[in-house]
Amino acid sequence: MKKIFVAWLFGVFVALGTFASGAQTILPYGDSVTTFGADPESSYRYWLYQKLSDAGLNFAIIGTRSGVENGSPANAWPEEGYSGHEGWTSSDAADPANLNPVAGKRPDIVLLDFGSNDILNGFDLSTTEANLETIIQAFAAANPSVTILLAVPTGFVTDPGLPTRQRSQEKAQQSRLAGVVSKVAAAEKKAGINVIKVNLFSGFNPKKDTIDGAHPNVVGEQKIANKFFQALRKIL
Repeated sequence: MKKIFVAWLFGVFVALGTFASGAQTILPYGDSVTTFGADPESSYRYWLYQKLSDAGLNFAIIGTRSGVENGSPANAWPEEGYSGHEGWTSSDAADPANLNPVAGKRPDIVLLDFGSNDILNGFDLSTTEANLETIIQAFAAANPSVTILLAVPTGFVTDPGLPTRQRSQEKAQQSRLAGVVSKVAAAEKKAGINVIKVNLFSGFNPKKDTIDGAHPNVVGEQKIANKFFQALRKIL
């Protein structure tokens, strides 16, 4: 009887180990919207982790960094992994020195969110388009079965101290960025990479959903998490 029980228990552990090893790895790659979350915020990644866990989905969040970049979060959680940095443009993200170690993690799913800082740095959106394609192709080269959740970045409030013309241009560029993301998603999908657009811009109010006109407050974090969750639940 003892031997039978031990054999059964071993089988359970093997099954659980197999289940755990089958977890889909998720890598958030982005600028400060991905990396920030100091108290009283926690980053959208915390709320996403809670939603995925509550749904009973099998996943692991990975990255080259952990926690949040701008202090201590209001809430800690077991899987804090992410990659990226405050202020990064899509050019920073596409730089091989930054991109190769991240793509080398070979994630199953990437939450890709870049472009807002391109606008603030005066980039032509054709540069953003080329950089996003480079990033996506690098992840696909490392793992051909990767799924890219490509974000239309959340909006930001333009600096009231800027000339009116520049403020108008920045507002227009934020809207145009959505078209660039759609174009990239369609092109890479046609090339055989599983790219899914996630529109974080829609329904996000920079005046109400941020702490400073750019970085999400708790409500903003939850909105972002919900958008990614709705896409992830279909994959996981």
